[in-house]
Amino acid sequence: MNEHSEQTLLAMLRGDEQRQIDQALSQLYRHYYEPVQQLILKNSGTADEADDIFQEVLWAFYTQLRSGKLTLQCTIKTYLYSVARNMWLNELRKRSNKPDMVETDEFIVLEENHLATMMLTERNQEMAKLIRSLGEQCQEILTYFYFDRFRMKKVAALMGFANEQVAKNKKSKCLKKLKALVQEKRHRFQL
Repeated sequence: MNEHSEQTLLAMLRGDEQRQIDQALSQLYRHYYEPVQQLILKNSGTADEADDIFQEVLWAFYTQLRSGKLTLQCTIKTYLYSVARNMWLNELRKRSNKPDMVETDEFIVLEENHLATMMLTERNQEMAKLIRSLGEQCQEILTYFYFDRFRMKKVAALMGFANEQVAKNKKSKCLKKLKALVQEKRHRFQL
């Protein structure tokens, strides 16, 4: 399989061709999953937790990149590792008062000037969890429409719906569920 440069990977991820997006995500997974897994395993985590964290990091990276909200000031490798490290550190903080991290590689950890990016990543992580709770069909519909920017006619075809109106109705129901989950989450944190 061809290996692509970082600039090519970024262009592929920003593009509209699903095959290229899949290839780019696959390359990112092959090259950058293991260091994140090792970090989490060496810091009281499990392989499943490493999988979850890396998938959330990759999803956040992809969605921020597609939305134009991400401007990389470091390598993709450093960014993914740093975000995963911060997410895992937050998880460890939830479990105990003083987490001690064992570093696994020569990565440069992002400093305070990237705080806004990290906060956005945490919000995206929370939103990704809520979207996953909607079920597979809603995840696919929302991803096709909002992230892949497919028209509803194409979404209907991809999902096997009878027509565009069915896809619109399903998307509407998914958004209502998502909105209710977001409001419920906000309400719980305000109590």
